[in-house]
Amino acid sequence: MSVRKISLSQLYEAYEKSFKTFLDHSTARQAIVKCVQGGIKLALEKISPLDKNEPFNILGVGSGKGEMDLFIIQFIASQLKAGGCGTKPAIHSLVVEPSSFLLEKFKTSAASLPDTLTDLAHVSFEWQQLTFQEYKQKCAVQDKKPPSFDLIHFIHSIYYMDAADTLRTCFEQQLGAEGAILCLVQTERSFFAKIQRRFRGRLTFGSDMVVYTDKDLSKIAEENGWKYEVIRQEFSVDVSLCFGEPSEQGDRLFDFLTHQKDFRSTADQELMRDVLDFFGEFIVVDKNGNKLIKGPEMAAVVIYK
Repeated sequence: MSVRKISLSQLYEAYEKSFKTFLDHSTARQAIVKCVQGGIKLALEKISPLDKNEPFNILGVGSGKGEMDLFIIQFIASQLKAGGCGTKPAIHSLVVEPSSFLLEKFKTSAASLPDTLTDLAHVSFEWQQLTFQEYKQKCAVQDKKPPSFDLIHFIHSIYYMDAADTLRTCFEQQLGAEGAILCLVQTERSFFAKIQRRFRGRLTFGSDMVVYTDKDLSKIAEENGWKYEVIRQEFSVDVSLCFGEPSEQGDRLFDFLTHQKDFRSTADQELMRDVLDFFGEFIVVDKNGNKLIKGPEMAAVVIYK
């Protein structure tokens, strides 16, 4: 029997669909926006005053299609404008993303920036189709002064790296004298952190993925003597589809919550029952009969000099 091979683009497309289903059935989108806004505002306070004659340099790691990068750039531009920057500031973003599929989508979006952004700032991009480890090695062999960034951000992307080594490299080699690092991660109370701990060895969680929490990153900062602050935001997820009859939307939601592709069709009955029982530990039923997982949290961890 032949095995159907799945291309990387198909995998990314499947992930995007499951992530969209998750966003459509949760309040996570609003929580992400609030967390990022709060984190960026805090970061700008820590690295102020800025040199208005120099570009504001950003390093985005694991940026995907770039929706959040563009949101961050827009927010920074508006904050610089509100801060009394007389001339239109320049913002330069270096994007490190290993997927050519996602990077091309980002480039397409960056090619036609909205007037609401271009009216606020001169924005430019530089693209590196690399993993962070590859980018780090490239910087090490280049015979020139390493780049210096005002802001480095990891929006739910540091899960695929060695967090301690990555943050140390950024803080010591990539960050400007008054720069800041923003990491959007889960909290210790988060559903995603708890499901990984409960089902370690039974679910793959995207193979090499580690759900780092605000506690993990805070410990790394403390061990290195770095200053840091944490902003937390709650959200809820409607998991009713996971308990109903099998459906395309329900399957996608299951895939995202377990971070395992085709979970419903591949899990054995015992694993399925255990996962649903685990969901039940967090569920509250609203007045419309919807099953909600309430109280998951995400956190913006801001590390600064």
